[in-house]
Amino acid sequence: MAYNLLDIYRPIQEQILRIADEVQKVWEDALKLVDIDFTMAPKAKGKLLRPAICLLSAGVIGEKDLNQYISLGTSYELLHLASLTHDDVIDRAVLRRGGQSLNTLWDNHAAVLGGDYLVARAIELLGVYKNHELIINAVQCVREMAEGELKFFAKPLEGFTIEDCTELAKKKTAMLFARSASSPALIQRSYAQESLFRFGENIGIVFQFIDDLLDLTQDTHILGKPQYSDISEQKVTFPIIILWKKLDPDEKCFFSHIFGKHLNEEEKQWLYEKIEKYEIENELLQYTNNLKLIAIKELDLLPNNLYKESLINLCEFIVQRQS
Repeated sequence: MAYNLLDIYRPIQEQILRIADEVQKVWEDALKLVDIDFTMAPKAKGKLLRPAICLLSAGVIGEKDLNQYISLGTSYELLHLASLTHDDVIDRAVLRRGGQSLNTLWDNHAAVLGGDYLVARAIELLGVYKNHELIINAVQCVREMAEGELKFFAKPLEGFTIEDCTELAKKKTAMLFARSASSPALIQRSYAQESLFRFGENIGIVFQFIDDLLDLTQDTHILGKPQYSDISEQKVTFPIIILWKKLDPDEKCFFSHIFGKHLNEEEKQWLYEKIEKYEIENELLQYTNNLKLIAIKELDLLPNNLYKESLINLCEFIVQRQS
């Protein structure tokens, strides 16, 4: 069965559109601070998964007025955008969401400040809830994202383990999913807070691992960034570790040679053949499907309603997505 976001977001359609508008306004505020051609900039609107999870989690615990969570969802999307902006500086990326990355349009200094600006605007939005624990959680989330990048920065491929990849995905990506899922329950002091946190954490890891897989299997024009960019940027990811462990000594020697460089067509073909030979996609999808089921299991004690159905379908979409 194919899943699409239009159907999944139907119970929160009004609110998700308002969040998209709010995010775009803040994004344009950031771009206006430096003279920039808007048509060349990356798009602010992505899939809005984090605010969607926030709104659906509020609905699943019985919240009737989802409008009060628009600022919360906007905040989490801004934190996500800030992390992408900082990532592009670290990775020296040139494309993002079909446009030039901010570090390419501006420079690294301005792009880092732009990311900082988005973080500040995100935290500012949380102030409307007058809940210090909510703000602390958001700051801790930012801290953990930075810790993940710092802990594994420049760690060689040979020293990486699958456990390292899981920890990095948890800190870099899953914490923001976890906070997005659990914060409405925090505000409402709901019994479901811990279950929703674990739900978000697990599906966030799934999201990152699928993202890593698509970098190796999807075309550039669909990704909105160059294929094999993780290889070029010398980033160690879950599917890369799976592949590395299966390569024979001669293949490892060649992979080490291309790891960290822009690949030519012959090298891309070699990589494609090894991914196929060792069935990397099948192994990763089996792992992520199991983790998806663990995430969905966390919803068992929550009421059956349209919001819960959409959360479950969103999990399926995350595993099946092609971009």
